Amino acid sequence: MADMVSTLAWPRVTGIVSDLDGVVYRGKNAIEDAVEAFKAWQAERIPFCFVTNNSTHTAGDVVSKLRGFGLEAGEENVVTSAVTAAKLIRQTYPAGTRTYVIGAPSLKKAITDAELEITDRQPCVVVMGLDREITYEKLTIAVDAILKGAVLIGTNPDLLLPTPTGFEPGAGACLTAVSTAARVKPIIVGKPEVHMIEAALSRLGTDRASTLMIGDQIPTDIQAGKRAGLCSVLVTTGVPPFDDPSLLAPDFTVSSLKQILLKR
Repeated sequence: MADMVSTLAWPRVTGIVSDLDGVVYRGKNAIEDAVEAFKAWQAERIPFCFVTNNSTHTAGDVVSKLRGFGLEAGEENVVTSAVTAAKLIRQTYPAGTRTYVIGAPSLKKAITDAELEITDRQPCVVVMGLDREITYEKLTIAVDAILKGAVLIGTNPDLLLPTPTGFEPGAGACLTAVSTAARVKPIIVGKPEVHMIEAALSRLGTDRASTLMIGDQIPTDIQAGKRAGLCSVLVTTGVPPFDDPSLLAPDFTVSSLKQILLKR
């Protein structure tokens, strides 16, 4: 991985796509360098869009949180895995499709807003996001539905989430349990898939060759950015990186977003 500070091979940047958890904040606490960096880029009129695998917050929730840190943003600056999941389901299934949801109220809202029926009775689709009230009963309903033919969709495969004091299990931990028990491969909506990246590029209106992808996780953020053709930057303020030769490496690695010196 190239060290951003020592290299002169900086690309021209016209837009930024960025993760949130572990990049801009950890839990409820802002990462101050990151907030200052985004404020500086905003002053330089470099547009940005956040893409979050976390399905427990609506775009409005994220905006309120960012504004609480002093960073001005609107809902157009946020793409969530919950809304993306609902849209992807509706591309294949009609309104009223029976859907079993394991996740937060924000995921359930996205599903109902897409005119899908939430039910645990003979669902055609099982959608799983982060659920901090997960129970064995919920896992059993999901596995049983999948064994009877329901499709399994996961908002994201994240195994860990950074917190102010350490880490907690992510949505991918429970998703792995269900997919393993049911012996199926889930359809992943969030990173490392490119669905949210493409949505962000559409909102930014920037060319992918001059758009930067910033994230703290190589298996998800960096893979999504590289697959979408973006120059990708790993920031080491979130989940600890690990070496995996099967994964695409980030173009740059930094310990602070303030090390990123953009040129237009």
